[in-house]
Amino acid sequence: MQALAKYIMHGRVQAIGSVVSLALLSLIISPLAIFTTAAVALVTLVHGYREGLINLLVATVILAVFTGVALNQPAIGLELALKFWLPAWFLASIVLARTSMSLAIVVAATASCLLVLGFYFFTDPAAHWQEVINKQLIPMLKEAGMKIQEGPKAEKLWLFMSTIMTGSAIALFLALQTLSLLLARYWQALLYNPGGFAKEFQQLRFGMVAANIAFVITVFVITTANEMVLNLFFIAIVLMMFQGLAVVHNLVAKCKLSPSLLTGVYVFIFFTLQHGAIGLLLIASIGLLDNWLNLRFRLCAKKAQDDLN
Repeated sequence: MQALAKYIMHGRVQAIGSVVSLALLSLIISPLAIFTTAAVALVTLVHGYREGLINLLVATVILAVFTGVALNQPAIGLELALKFWLPAWFLASIVLARTSMSLAIVVAATASCLLVLGFYFFTDPAAHWQEVINKQLIPMLKEAGMKIQEGPKAEKLWLFMSTIMTGSAIALFLALQTLSLLLARYWQALLYNPGGFAKEFQQLRFGMVAANIAFVITVFVITTANEMVLNLFFIAIVLMMFQGLAVVHNLVAKCKLSPSLLTGVYVFIFFTLQHGAIGLLLIASIGLLDNWLNLRFRLCAKKAQDDLN
């Protein structure tokens, strides 16, 4: 990680080359999109808004030319810039201006909510996704040799998926942008402030306004069957999940708990994703409560008192 960060920071040519190379690799291995996005954010965090924007624009042109020649699809470069690099540059610029990862992530979550609301005010998202599922996804799965169940139960499942696809996709994008920003901040700390990222992440808190809005959305989801609110709920979960993870990391560090607890938490989240995402919801609940109860202080203070006794 440190070697890659050093190479990106070696100069403008290296930075642009890294952004483009990682972007091309992400076309083959999707998760690598986090790294190319983080590279844009890192340049912005270290060298400022102007240098970050220059790197973004030059990388976009190079990628558009390359994909245009090699794949006859120059739009790929523009798509990556608009979807991944430009938001990363903007969030990194907020951190640079206000020295606050919390604010940048809240801004990203707010933009995600507005995007969901925009889809519902100006389009019919469920109808759009139903068409995508019927005309593109199902035929693609059949061509791949997968057995697709048919009948009323299957249709009901596809219909439900179409109602949550908008929020799920935008929440996933929010998670990717947040992870990219955290990775960029981690790289920056590795190079210029060793140990600084852990302290910064452990203090991540989104505040009462964000917590109250997330709580209201949660209540509406439980008490109503509103499709738009359900899609907003996914955004709230992702936002509070990051604060919940910050709480867990803080407790392990400050309360001197076993580091294996962190491994257990991440394993629990991963293995419950297909079973109602119980782990994700639990961590998000911890993050939500922390805004009101300051769990990081209370739990560690209680342990310190117990140790004295």
